Amino acid sequence: MKEQKRIALLIDTATSWGAGLIEGVAEYAKVHGRRWLFSLEPRGKYDRMLLPEKWKGDGVVARITHRALAEQLIAGRTPAVNVSWFRYGEDLIPRCTCDEAAAAEMAARYFLDNGYRQFAYCGSTLRPSYHDRLGEAFVEALQRVGHVCDRFAPDHERFSRLDSEEQLAELSEWLLRQPRPVALLAFDDLQARQITEACAQSGILVPDDIAVLGGEHDELSSRISSPPLSGVDQSPVDVGYRAAEMLDQIMSGQPLRSTNVLLPPRRIITRQSTDQVAVPDEMLADAIRYIREHHAGELRIRDILREVPLSRRALEIGFRRHLGRTPREEIRRIRVERALALLCDTELPITKIASQCGFDRPELLTRAFRRELNATPSQFRKRLSRHRTAVPIAKP
Repeated sequence: MKEQKRIALLIDTATSWGAGLIEGVAEYAKVHGRRWLFSLEPRGKYDRMLLPEKWKGDGVVARITHRALAEQLIAGRTPAVNVSWFRYGEDLIPRCTCDEAAAAEMAARYFLDNGYRQFAYCGSTLRPSYHDRLGEAFVEALQRVGHVCDRFAPDHERFSRLDSEEQLAELSEWLLRQPRPVALLAFDDLQARQITEACAQSGILVPDDIAVLGGEHDELSSRISSPPLSGVDQSPVDVGYRAAEMLDQIMSGQPLRSTNVLLPPRRIITRQSTDQVAVPDEMLADAIRYIREHHAGELRIRDILREVPLSRRALEIGFRRHLGRTPREEIRRIRVERALALLCDTELPITKIASQCGFDRPELLTRAFRRELNATPSQFRKRLSRHRTAVPIAKP
């Protein structure tokens, strides 16, 4: 009988990110036959978590968000892995989380691919001491291609003293100053939902005036927002699985290959809050919508021209000017985007995914995937598997 170990999960249970992390940790223990007894309590995302003073256990997976928790784990020499973007104690506590720069760049590319050329960012108003690298990376990604990005930057100490209605009013004033249309990235879906609420109170249309994307997708916040929120899928189950693997290695006395593991985000989950084409030419926008609605069929350029009164040359010039690609490249991009969602959300065979996304043959999907993502569909699906990171670990 393998030795039972007690593992504390200092992770919130109120968000999709937290729930996914916990699921990933539990899955690792199940797959590898570990007898782990989990210490877990219901917690909110912004709860201040600490180990109980008399806690006796073997390891911790923690979303470290404040210095006191990091210092407690370091002082107690507790085997631990940090799964947050906070970097307290990063030299002494191994970290495994989503790559925040990659998440920001994915968000920037998503907006650019949809024709946006005006941008804004709203960081977390609930974390005054947090160094927001997601926002920095988003601004830098846009600057590299010649765009500026406005940021909501209130005085956090003063802002925190305002009640919720006063905060909404100040946020609304900032939103009303934004140009139209504008693409806005929020720190997470909790912050994004506050944005959509402020927009509703101010008569700002989402996504027509402002497209709102959450930097960390949360299913509940997305569903109760009006309209439902798009967000970045940061692969929390994969992060939890890999963090559990790292903790297992630490508890087994094995050296880690890396003490700072950053996993790429999976994709953008598109809901109504960003479901808009942001190009100034209405006929060109109609052409893009037609591609999105008919990508799964045998779509040809002449089919688009039959629906939209443009010449082929005008269509080509418009796509290159506003999107930086040809109509054929846009068709391929949309098909690959849909195939990506099916690879993430289903266990459908690749042949079936190819046919559902408008590819006559699976090899055409493979070729398009290589162009867009530098990987085949099979390679991408393997990356989604948490078993790809597994290394032999000594049995306790």
